[in-house]
Amino acid sequence: MSARNTHRARRLGAAAILLAVTAGCAQGRPAEPTPAAAPSGTPTASGPPPVTAVPKMLDVTSLLLPVERYLFTDHQVGRLFRAKAVLTESCMRRFGHSWPAPTGPIPKTGTLNPANTAHRYGITDAAKAARYGYHPVPGSMPPQVKDKPTRAQPDAEAALVLRGVKQDGTPARTDSRGRRLPAGGCQSEATKALSGDPQKLGNRELVSAINIGSYRDSQRDPRVVAVFRAWSQCMKRQNYTYADPTRAPGKDPEFSGSTAGRAELALASTDVACKRKTNVIGVWSSVDAAYQRRAMAEKQRELTAVKKDMRTQLANADRILAGRR
Repeated sequence: MSARNTHRARRLGAAAILLAVTAGCAQGRPAEPTPAAAPSGTPTASGPPPVTAVPKMLDVTSLLLPVERYLFTDHQVGRLFRAKAVLTESCMRRFGHSWPAPTGPIPKTGTLNPANTAHRYGITDAAKAARYGYHPVPGSMPPQVKDKPTRAQPDAEAALVLRGVKQDGTPARTDSRGRRLPAGGCQSEATKALSGDPQKLGNRELVSAINIGSYRDSQRDPRVVAVFRAWSQCMKRQNYTYADPTRAPGKDPEFSGSTAGRAELALASTDVACKRKTNVIGVWSSVDAAYQRRAMAEKQRELTAVKKDMRTQLANADRILAGRR
């Protein structure tokens, strides 16, 4: 199938930002509107949120979305789960089971900042598009590493203590020797020690919902729909048929080889060129940020609690990891 024919590609959509819970946050500028011509449209209080001005932009390396200050960075997530592993090991040892916590560097997840802005709006770097197409740039996506040592699956008794659940799925109150187990097992005990909640560690649902929700809602916003249409028309003039940038073939089977071929490189370069010409990134990121700000304004009390919860989790993790040295 030629890259210049109509492609039936998988939608990148919100899946591209589900990694956002774990990312290494670098310093960057907020995605606030700066003086420039605003796109057409008349947002209302009950409709699309207002965007007073839109920057001309393509580079996202310094883009920082409003919700990111309420999301844990990649390194912070690593610290939390390493501390959880240390506490789980201690708990398992109390019950006579070996479940060693990992050692060595805390693994990275592969995303670059909490909201994954490096990949949130698709490819944006012309030089990288011309060289790598839709393939990951070497070194930009560290492989995911599970934060646990290589070991055999726990036997039935160890699994009981670890998870606090019997083989039939019912909660276990005691181990085989009649010793009382923490509710949810050692894993839940460790989680509760860090966050105060045996079921929750890391980002809270509210913040993740705002992050993913703004991305989803922005794509239906009339201003973004309009700029997507302009991008699509730009692509069509080069004989490519795509309804919007989220349909560009990052996962098209035609481009699934180990390296990018000429057809993919040509398409990727055209994609970025049309984003630049139509200011897709400036409009989309500004509208995305506007939806986040509106959602956050309605949840200030909850977000204040989220910030306090983040400080508590990190302080507890640092205390546990410091005691391990």
